[in-house]
Amino acid sequence: MDCKRPYKYRALKQIGILFCILLLSSCTWVKDETENCAVGFWLNLHYTYNILDVEAAPEYISEVVVYIYDAEGNYVSRMEVQKGLLLANNHRIRVEGLPEGDYQFVVWSGTADSHYSISGDRSTMDQFRLSLAGAGSNSADQLPDLYYGSLKTVHYDNAYALHDVFLTKNTNQLACLVVPLSSDSTVSPSDFDMKVVSANGVLNINNMLVSDDLITYQPFVRQTVTVDDAEYGQLKGVGFNVSTLRLMEDRDCRLILEKKSTGEEIFNISFPEYIGMIGALYTALGRPLTVQEYLDRQDFYTIVFFLSGDLNQLIQLQVNSWRLRAKNHLKL
Repeated sequence: MDCKRPYKYRALKQIGILFCILLLSSCTWVKDETENCAVGFWLNLHYTYNILDVEAAPEYISEVVVYIYDAEGNYVSRMEVQKGLLLANNHRIRVEGLPEGDYQFVVWSGTADSHYSISGDRSTMDQFRLSLAGAGSNSADQLPDLYYGSLKTVHYDNAYALHDVFLTKNTNQLACLVVPLSSDSTVSPSDFDMKVVSANGVLNINNMLVSDDLITYQPFVRQTVTVDDAEYGQLKGVGFNVSTLRLMEDRDCRLILEKKSTGEEIFNISFPEYIGMIGALYTALGRPLTVQEYLDRQDFYTIVFFLSGDLNQLIQLQVNSWRLRAKNHLKL
């Protein structure tokens, strides 16, 4: 009797079972293309260009429009991708149906909102413009979050490809607090006109500002506030929340406070100038930031303007946690 035959047949049977398992788990059978099968051309969206330097795309990017251009910058097509599909694919977008060739991809998030207007998007890249819709030279609304990313010329074919697209936030909010350094001074929001003025109302396909027309951003919130300050104690003041499009180092942005009764300017200062001071000191990411990087990463600013008791002079300015004294730094 050959005692080895049963072991031989059992071994062959086990090999056969293992082969079937491998066959069933191959890419021919698996439906989830983004996890188990390296197929398709994908755009992988990231939003790490923020002040915390963390991945925040799943939290903030809810829908996108992808513009596709050929290598010469001619419009080819566009894709609209909603929140459900983004979440299902871990904020990766599959691009399909293009002839093999070289293409450029531009991604916008937030443009579906009625606050924004787009023109020239179905022509050449250099004709694309995104602007505030119907705002003219004034905007007094809280602007919805707007994000931009691009992928320069890459080759598209049937081979698997995963391309990272890093987004930049194009909207900012400034919480401006006006606080007299005197317990005897009583102020209300109706005492002042706070505004932000900058030529930043139109962006091109490269996310750069392309218009010299000034936009005046006015508060969408006006309220009384109480400030607990480590140096001056508890103070009463007023707060104004202002929302703007992208702030650029090479485009001045003026913060202006006027007395409403007389129109007299209490101060008129350059916001990027003082942000430049802060960016050079900000080392939480392990290095100083350039002015533009700080402007792009930081999307919310709390700015406290400490005024003299007679409300005629700016004594001190605090941006987030950084404080500048007028006699040493401020150029009004």
